[in-house]
Amino acid sequence: MKRIDFKERGLIALAILRELEKGPVHGYALMTRFEEMYGFKPSPGAIYPVLKRLTDMGFIDVEVRSEDGRRVKVYSITEEGRLFLSERREALARLEEFANNMKLAKTYGFTRLVRDIMWLFRNIGKVPRDKLEEISVDARTLSDKIEKLRSVE
Repeated sequence: MKRIDFKERGLIALAILRELEKGPVHGYALMTRFEEMYGFKPSPGAIYPVLKRLTDMGFIDVEVRSEDGRRVKVYSITEEGRLFLSERREALARLEEFANNMKLAKTYGFTRLVRDIMWLFRNIGKVPRDKLEEISVDARTLSDKIEKLRSVE
């Protein structure tokens, strides 16, 4: 059995294989499915290198088809890819838990909150101090509420 390094894009690779178990699909449709399943749409730069790596390892096959007058690559899982997945049921269970958590987070607006906080971290030096002071009260309140949730575990 071939080995694959899943440290960098491991969840994406597993998720791709999992989606291909459902049937053949092209890359753009995979990105759309990710958005439905996980609440985010990975970029082509995140999907296509993993597809190539999985193809090179023999876990998926590629067929070039013509759809609506344009060429598209349709990916399907191989038997070796199915075997690889079957040996990683624990990781797949974690992936499913992650998908469910992402759906819940999106439902309650937390994915947007995380995106906005990441923007703030990248741009905090450009934000006027009075605006930072204004939102810091809300940030502390939200942080306190989340801290209380931790004690519920």
